[in-house]
Amino acid sequence: MLRRSIARIAAVALLSSLAVPALAKDKFIYGVPSAISSAVANFLFAKELGYFEEEKIDLELVPLAGSSVIIPQLLSGQIHASGASMEPLVIARQPGKQNFPLKFVYNYLRNSVWEFAVPADSQVKSIADLKGKTIGVVSLGSGNVYTTRAILAASGVDPKSVTLQPVGFGGQAFQALKTNQIQALNLWDSAHASLEVSGTPIRRLDVPKEFQGMSSHGFEVTDKLLKENPQLIARFGRAVSKGSVACDANPTGCLQAFWKHYPDQKPKVGTEAEILRKELVVMKSRLDNITYFRAGEPRQWGAYSDRDWKLLIAALKEGGEVTNENVPMNSLYTNELVAEYNKFDPQIVARQARAWKP
Repeated sequence: MLRRSIARIAAVALLSSLAVPALAKDKFIYGVPSAISSAVANFLFAKELGYFEEEKIDLELVPLAGSSVIIPQLLSGQIHASGASMEPLVIARQPGKQNFPLKFVYNYLRNSVWEFAVPADSQVKSIADLKGKTIGVVSLGSGNVYTTRAILAASGVDPKSVTLQPVGFGGQAFQALKTNQIQALNLWDSAHASLEVSGTPIRRLDVPKEFQGMSSHGFEVTDKLLKENPQLIARFGRAVSKGSVACDANPTGCLQAFWKHYPDQKPKVGTEAEILRKELVVMKSRLDNITYFRAGEPRQWGAYSDRDWKLLIAALKEGGEVTNENVPMNSLYTNELVAEYNKFDPQIVARQARAWKP
């Protein structure tokens, strides 16, 4: 009996030693096209709710300063994907331009984040009034600069009559607007919302109708990654999609999850209720553009339509950046992974989000 017991113990020990180890996670480096802020709160909520864990993905967020930096990082393999502006790839497909082996695989910011903001008491009432003025942009390498010129042209303003002044974002950009060094800011949704909640009244200028409801950013990857490891992209996109649904279902929890991972991003001045109220305004300015769907449009996360690109191409032609409008759509984007991005039950995700506690 003693020998049998010893044998059983030895067998259990052997089986334990042969146990299959947990599957390793795949590293996925995502380039954030600006500084880390609550604009990426949905990524952190997805991480907190275990959606990247479920997909066996080890996510890393890396802040990058505009398309002029994003494209080299993608091509060199330093990042797997980025939330990139769409304009540079269209321009890269023009005759004589560098035809980057890149493609958009996920329509992320379904409504443009770029805005024209002026002080609330400014004499500038429309984009047409910007003739001869100075507009602050994050950098001259930012992808939206092309569309900004196109919007000016469509509004009857010669882009050459306007000075685009790099001002970065945050305090220095806001100060440039307050002191009239620039007469308008051409930054993104959450940057302008931050200016508002800090106590500076601003007014957003209406853009021409053809520019309304137009995508501005998507997940851009190399042709090589799309060919060699499409399932990695699909798993990443599915986790992000879940995070967007979750953040929409529980914005307060989404913001709190972001602060849990980036505590230094939480403002220190004000009561908890005041901080939460103000910062929710900032976060939701971005969330509204992530979760934007046109009337009657299927809620398919990540899906592009030719319309998204044709509007952009027409706008860039208006601004003099495009000479050939006949750019093959399949050279710009693919919807081949959209079905994978949407393989989840949004109602279950929403319930999980509402049940989450910090």
